[in-house]
Amino acid sequence: MSRILKDYGLPVLASLLVSISRIPLYLGFLVFLGFIPLLMYFAQEERSFRKLFGAALLYALVQIAIVFYWIGSVTLPGLMGIWLIYAVYYAVSFYIVQRVWYRLPAWRYVAFACVYVSFEYLQNFTEMRFPWFNIGYSLADYLPLIQVADLGGMALLALLILSINILIYHAFKTRKRYLLHAAILLVVWLGYGFYALKTIKLEEHDARIAVMQPSIPQVDKWEAEHYEYIISRYDSLCAEAMHQGTKMLIFPEAAMPVYLMLEPAPMADLRTLLSKYGVNIFTGFPHSTIAPSGHSQQYLYYNAATLFNPDQGFGELYYKNILVPIGERMLWLDQFPFLWSLQFGQANWEFGSKIPVYECDGYKFSPSICYELAFPHFMQKANFHQETTPKVDYHVNITNDAWFGTSYGPWLHGMMTRFRAVESRIQVYRSANTGISMIVDPLGRILARAELFEIKNISTPLYTTNKIPLYSRITYYPWLFVLATAILLIVALLRGRRRL
Repeated sequence: MSRILKDYGLPVLASLLVSISRIPLYLGFLVFLGFIPLLMYFAQEERSFRKLFGAALLYALVQIAIVFYWIGSVTLPGLMGIWLIYAVYYAVSFYIVQRVWYRLPAWRYVAFACVYVSFEYLQNFTEMRFPWFNIGYSLADYLPLIQVADLGGMALLALLILSINILIYHAFKTRKRYLLHAAILLVVWLGYGFYALKTIKLEEHDARIAVMQPSIPQVDKWEAEHYEYIISRYDSLCAEAMHQGTKMLIFPEAAMPVYLMLEPAPMADLRTLLSKYGVNIFTGFPHSTIAPSGHSQQYLYYNAATLFNPDQGFGELYYKNILVPIGERMLWLDQFPFLWSLQFGQANWEFGSKIPVYECDGYKFSPSICYELAFPHFMQKANFHQETTPKVDYHVNITNDAWFGTSYGPWLHGMMTRFRAVESRIQVYRSANTGISMIVDPLGRILARAELFEIKNISTPLYTTNKIPLYSRITYYPWLFVLATAILLIVALLRGRRRL
């Protein structure tokens, strides 16, 4: 038993602390201590890859059980797949850290930080991308601390968190003066946050934009017999928006639970709302087109959205660019067509490739759908022209988190809005079918919010700023951490074990 605790106890404790810091218990500060047990684990002894993989399995399992359990309510195979993928990621990360730790001891802390930042960043790419466990999100309740995201995004937040962990660990291992270094780092970090909150000037606009949260139960949404009551709810919320002087009303993802552009009757219902209440409506809906010759399927299906105006016109269709692995599309369908026959409940949407810009009442906005909110580089692409000039005045994210009920899922997803707003210094309007809908200003402040299952519209003035965040110019700088990790690993593989 003592050997099992020695080999696996510290990774489990580390994962427990970091996982608890990620959920809405106001314990985000635990992330500043969560990696200390992991540092102690590497310092104990050099272990075989088999033991490292066992530790990685447990490390990922704790995260799945505490933070991601709600995914199982939609797809249990998907949840198991995420666990195994994360376990492999962590096992590789543990191996690299351990290899550098014992071969290049002078670089062990640099490697620890570089490996973890690289691990988080690389989750933004390939069809298996799933960047939901970034440790920076633990700071969602600490507005001053997240302001540095406009300098370096999630990678900088992770680097700062890891640095404080390393300094505290080093203080108790060698010299207590490293506690002072940790305190100084935290004070400077907070100082920048308070300075940004105080000095960034916001301009107020009476854009009259509202976010609709209709709270349609997921079990009713796609049933034909419930269509009329869904439209009636939209009708009442549109009437409320009109009385409030709304110029644009944002519906959630797939708010129109039909192939809107292909079905005359539902389109007529939407046109009735447009003409009856005189509001512009941005809404999501499924869409399909005929597949090109030689494709394995007859039709291409998309998770789509666009802006409709009271004059009965509509904008370019936006097709969701980034799809949830397995949940929305089976992996590697283009490379391995036989995978089309596997069905775990996924829709197998096609990837979109463009991000259009819409204009309403003189203000421009870019769209994203659901999961895309988790990708900082996507938001930079959507919001900025050539990384230096804003091409929009605000951003609209529409989603449907009804799948996840009263779990942590909607909160975890919603809090990403604060980080994306700060990274771009652009106001974000988020419409979630059953919540949590919110409007977040360029400082990351939640101006308005609709709680889970509330039926309401929310609106605030639009705020803009002339500040161009540094992060918009260096969005891809975390590749430097990936490069540093690769160099350290190569050198460590070429060297024998060194005494610590």
